[in-house]
Amino acid sequence: MAVVLILGPSGGGPPAEAPTPPGATATRPVGPTAARLDALAVAITGTAEELRASERLNYHRVEGGVAACMAAAGRPYRMAPFVSFYADFTDADLGYGTGSATVFDSVTERGRRLVLNTIAGARLSRAGLTGRGWVGSTDIEALNRCRAPYEYRAYHDFDPPPGAYRLAGFVDLLETVLRDPRVTAAFERYRPCMRARLGHDVPDRSDFLFQARLPAGHAPLDGQPPDPEWTRGLRALDEAFALDVECRLPAYREAMRVVAANLDAWERRHRTELDAVRAAWRQRVADAATLGR
Repeated sequence: MAVVLILGPSGGGPPAEAPTPPGATATRPVGPTAARLDALAVAITGTAEELRASERLNYHRVEGGVAACMAAAGRPYRMAPFVSFYADFTDADLGYGTGSATVFDSVTERGRRLVLNTIAGARLSRAGLTGRGWVGSTDIEALNRCRAPYEYRAYHDFDPPPGAYRLAGFVDLLETVLRDPRVTAAFERYRPCMRARLGHDVPDRSDFLFQARLPAGHAPLDGQPPDPEWTRGLRALDEAFALDVECRLPAYREAMRVVAANLDAWERRHRTELDAVRAAWRQRVADAATLGR
């Protein structure tokens, strides 16, 4: 997951999706395919550097715009502090991950992104940047007018480059995976496996994986050692993700076989969009470099 793929040029049109005949065996090991999928996801959804650059650009756009609007109206406004949500993130913490709750979710991510998100959220909360959001003025009517052009969104709530959301879902690739009969047969064993381990049914993987286990109020900040509540939450999270991997692994291996057979075609089919997204992310880094601190 640590490798960030800078998508290179390719020629020719996309071939038809590779079939998956009964009895076929995997032609590529899972590890390299998973790493390649992670690298593609990072290239689409942004590296840690690119995400931090986007935060800074949006901070100047939103907070600077609101401050200028309030000043023009003759109303007081105190700008929100800049606190980076992605301060502790590295490229190794990004990738395809588990957030989509698909059959080929990472089997090594194990909730790491959820942990980092919780810590980052606690850091923003301490700075007054979550919940009802930053106020900065007692004149709420004027403030609302000035925030309206930004859809009342905080500066951390920025959009990726156009087309990134659609690419990041790998929708057409996922559809190919889910049509494969060996994937379907293997994934049908997931719920019985989870029921046998837990003693109850898990009808929705997303609900199971992302239920509240980490106590945000106990998130370790500024190098503080984790307290017992946070440690218990981490243990519960690790147990949940480990169980999910145990029961999903047969289907995951089948799914990655299909991904390996079709990823070249997927890249070729989306080459123009991928190149445009990469260029837009890199432009954000260049634009952020021109900003003052």
